[in-house]
Amino acid sequence: MALFSKVRRSTLVAAGLVLLAGAAALTYTYRDTLGLTDPPRGEQVENLRAFATLYGYVRYFHPSDAAANTDWDAFAIHGVRQVRNAANRAELRAELEALFEPIAPTIQLYRTGNEPPTPADVLAPSDTAGLNLVAWQHQGIGFSQGNVPSKVRRLNDSLRTYRSIRLNRPPGRDRLFEAHAAPKEMTAKPLGRGLSVQLPLALYGEAGQTLRPANAPSPSALRDSLSHVETPILKTTSSLRLAGVTIAWNVFQHFYPYFGAVDVDWDAVLTRTFRRALADDTSTTEFVQTLRRMVAQLEDGHGRVVHSGTSSTSGLPVRFGRIGDEIVVVDTAGHLDRTLCPDIGDVVVSIGGRPPEQRLQERKRYISGSPQWTEGRALQKLGRGDPGSPVSLTVRRGNAENTCKVTRSDRRIPWRQLQVDDRPNTVDTLRAGVRYVDLTRAVWPTLRQHIGELADADRVVFDLRGYPTGGALKLLPHLSGDTLRSARFQKPQFIYPDQEKIVGYDASGRWTLPPEKPQITGDVVFLTGPGAISYAETIMGIVEHYELGTIVGQPTAGANGNVNPFELPGGYKVWWTGMRVRKHDGSQHHLVGIRPDIEAERTIEGVRNGRDEVLEKALEVLRSSGRAPSSERGATASN
Repeated sequence: MALFSKVRRSTLVAAGLVLLAGAAALTYTYRDTLGLTDPPRGEQVENLRAFATLYGYVRYFHPSDAAANTDWDAFAIHGVRQVRNAANRAELRAELEALFEPIAPTIQLYRTGNEPPTPADVLAPSDTAGLNLVAWQHQGIGFSQGNVPSKVRRLNDSLRTYRSIRLNRPPGRDRLFEAHAAPKEMTAKPLGRGLSVQLPLALYGEAGQTLRPANAPSPSALRDSLSHVETPILKTTSSLRLAGVTIAWNVFQHFYPYFGAVDVDWDAVLTRTFRRALADDTSTTEFVQTLRRMVAQLEDGHGRVVHSGTSSTSGLPVRFGRIGDEIVVVDTAGHLDRTLCPDIGDVVVSIGGRPPEQRLQERKRYISGSPQWTEGRALQKLGRGDPGSPVSLTVRRGNAENTCKVTRSDRRIPWRQLQVDDRPNTVDTLRAGVRYVDLTRAVWPTLRQHIGELADADRVVFDLRGYPTGGALKLLPHLSGDTLRSARFQKPQFIYPDQEKIVGYDASGRWTLPPEKPQITGDVVFLTGPGAISYAETIMGIVEHYELGTIVGQPTAGANGNVNPFELPGGYKVWWTGMRVRKHDGSQHHLVGIRPDIEAERTIEGVRNGRDEVLEKALEVLRSSGRAPSSERGATASN
């Protein structure tokens, strides 16, 4: 694996605690004379920002052994408590030094604008014989199992997709990749509130321990403090929320691979999220929403936040879709309730007395991804609320409007029961002998059963308007006599904070698919759209690059790459994309997706009449291909 594989966690020292307690007592006395119990919220946010920034630098890039043995979740909770109410820069510096010096005694805080101080002598020992270089390498970011994702990863975990290794071996052994921080290499970074930090990126170690200055405070007192930190699951506290923001923001700041494709001021997001966590959140549900708003700024279709303790919501017995500028009912549970008021094809005028577009935009604030992906997800969530609660729904058909009460179900209705479009059977024969396969439903045993028929067919439609089964991958080798390869899967390699000077990418995980018999040689069309994400886009990317068929429909979601979830204190779980994926030609895939060769959209009239106009466009494309069918078949279902 690599030279850099340990994480460092912070601890207060007895001496540091004594000094801090004295400083804090003086500060609180001073505040009380002003009639204040806490500094203004803006100052609190600046204190928290400085702590959060330093937290990320030390946790992920400072290679000391003491930091590697720190419980970083508990440290985040403890740290925000300590720094939040610092009255001024001097007090904030004292708090930060007391927190970090026991675990990272070779970092140095100084006033921004001044020259960085002289580094500690242990960074450049006169005799390095018998010493090991210790530094970090990250291939993506590796989280270990369990409730403390920051624990040190063992070298035998190398088969995992993402790895973080603290190199603690002689150069040339056990590394992820060749590049690593050099001896005496430093980085200087501003923290805010007039403070900066000088941070060594490589240390020397001896007998399994990194070298420490002789006067460095012991981490034992800090570890004792961290051992008493509680992380409740069923309730929220201010410190828990602020720690969660600190941890999550830093994961993305240092390792999210798509900042180059996303227009976001991530530094400003930290400020806004801290403000919300301080001011607005009084419940687990509210804090989940705050985290979702933060993740939404990443425009990551895999990005989401969940917590088991949040209250469940339920949807209306209808499904909505956008057609042109209108939001339309595209399916209903009328087969379950014949008294249901809305009908398929009705234009939605209001939900609960409010315009549907307004409700849709509110939903989008909490959904991460491309415009095409967030639109679809927001439409799925439109009208959700408390289970069993009623809502007024006003719809229009022609010039007539109708308002009625619709009740949300008391249990969740699976969205697959309410479809955006009415599709044929999983494997079907359409008019003029065109074979149809829905790759979002057809598993490989079914496809294998029909592969001979597909190979004999003159024309085939493969439907990938959604997430495919594993059978889609096994189908591809039957569509080309050449070996197929997937798009470029790239795990970024980091040794510097803030994603500076990314040293390379590991692209070794690319798929290779040799051809298989029988070969499908007829004219082929693939249907796709915004519901196709991740694995679906890998499939469609191969189709696009190797021209395995004409693509009809709408752009895919524009989010690909392995997901790398992590947990926050209190039971919050965050999903995000840890891998960068480029198209076969090296161009951007993120937010762009796979674009159709021929765009096709539905109309309101088509929805009312139960027509699948995207499929109709595919049949039109096949008819114009010039190949005459071997026989004319009726529309009979074969599966």
